[in-house]
Amino acid sequence: MTATQAPATATAPEDGAGGAEPSPVQSSRSAAPLADALQALADRDLTSFHALPGSHGDSLRDSAFRERYTALFGSRMPAADVSYSGAMLDSYFSPRGPLREAQRLAADAFGADHTFFLSTGTSTTNRVVLGAFARAGDRVLADRTCHQSVHFTLPGLGAAVDYAPVRSCCDRCPREFADLPRLLEMYGDAVREGRPYDVVVLSAASYDGIRYHLPAVLGALAEIRPDVRVVVDEAWGAAHHFHPALRPLTALGSWGALSRSGPVDGRMELAVTHSAHKSLSALRQGSYLHLVGSGELRRHTAQELFQQHTTSPSWPVLASLDLARAQAVAEGERHLGRSMDLARAVREAIATDPGLSAYEILDPDRPALRGLLAEDDPLRVMVGLRNVGVSPAEFRRTLFEEHGLYISRECGEAVLLHLHIGVDERAVGRLLDAMRAVQRAHRTPPAAEGRSEHFVIAYPPGIPIAVPGEQMDAGHHRRIAALRAKGSEIYTVRGRGPAPAAGGGTGGAGNGSARP
Repeated sequence: MTATQAPATATAPEDGAGGAEPSPVQSSRSAAPLADALQALADRDLTSFHALPGSHGDSLRDSAFRERYTALFGSRMPAADVSYSGAMLDSYFSPRGPLREAQRLAADAFGADHTFFLSTGTSTTNRVVLGAFARAGDRVLADRTCHQSVHFTLPGLGAAVDYAPVRSCCDRCPREFADLPRLLEMYGDAVREGRPYDVVVLSAASYDGIRYHLPAVLGALAEIRPDVRVVVDEAWGAAHHFHPALRPLTALGSWGALSRSGPVDGRMELAVTHSAHKSLSALRQGSYLHLVGSGELRRHTAQELFQQHTTSPSWPVLASLDLARAQAVAEGERHLGRSMDLARAVREAIATDPGLSAYEILDPDRPALRGLLAEDDPLRVMVGLRNVGVSPAEFRRTLFEEHGLYISRECGEAVLLHLHIGVDERAVGRLLDAMRAVQRAHRTPPAAEGRSEHFVIAYPPGIPIAVPGEQMDAGHHRRIAALRAKGSEIYTVRGRGPAPAAGGGTGGAGNGSARP
């Protein structure tokens, strides 16, 4: 089946794009029609002669495993995990009922012409939109920092792909992103050479907390050549659309502003992918695909969706996308405001609390970053561990195993904190307490003039890194971090008697010549 030979059901999503009058349930943007419909079915005493023996817990009623299922999934989840389609709930590929209404409400909330819900993750979403946007023989200009799903998909489409180079934001802040001025230069050069790019792919909200200045980037693309299709992988940025301080840099927020001021018109078409669970209250693998463009674009996307998405969508995941949008509309600004306040509180605590003095905030050079058409995400805090005496891997492991706190990202000698809407004041308090505990346990306490009062010993091999009276410097801390990364445990043992004077000590170690 080719992209122009889709089954009849694949063209139906166009009908849900927002042309019909909304039903009463749609009158409130915070309504959740798909979630409500699924809840109504979960409340009924239904037995399926089709599939999903575990739906409503039917296959577990007299099972010894019932309690284990309930302990893990709860008593309600099996009732919501259904395989109904068509008039019983809705058709995934040809929605005409609550799914259609839910997708229309999402499009309205985000400012898109149409929104698709996917239950198989944003990797699938990226494959769907690239299949719809890029055709054989097209020239594609891609952000080198895009997700692997983009890199894996493009070669199979028969398109000619060029990558914009990658750069770091600054020496002290280990984050990488596309060289956007160079990307725009490549785009302009191609136009002047008579070989323009047909598709541009951007990764605009990065894992490391870099946000592209999309008003500038999209505006520049439109001014150079507006006849282009733009794909924005904004996986980490769905929530940003729901706070006025964050919305201007989002893809759809930028598009709305540029459309009103004139730089973009109907010749440029846009697709935005959101990994909803990364920033909203959606279940894992829930993804939004937003479109701004023609009905033909929507039909091509529906055809790709039919070919790429599972024919057994997860209705709980889809319903969670509906609820996540409803919550974001009703409460997003308040929750995101709290998140930004908490991120500021973490920065302030690290800057002022002696119990956190070994940590440092690795904020980027903001003026330099703006010159590169990028901004830092205020919901992200990069914390340097160089002076703590613990590797990022061990820091993460300690927080998880001993304090019940999970941090995912390591960046050089730093870790990245994401203050999303699920993090509250209590969680931040626990985090700061855990960081204080790590500092007490691992940092080598300096005496006056930065001299160690302890033996600092790595085991294995059991040889001191520093001895009492030795001047501690950045080199010691780097050695400690390197040994921890290799699996050594670091012990600090108070010496007996007064610390030797500078240059003294045992075996010459006091002058910094301790053997590794």
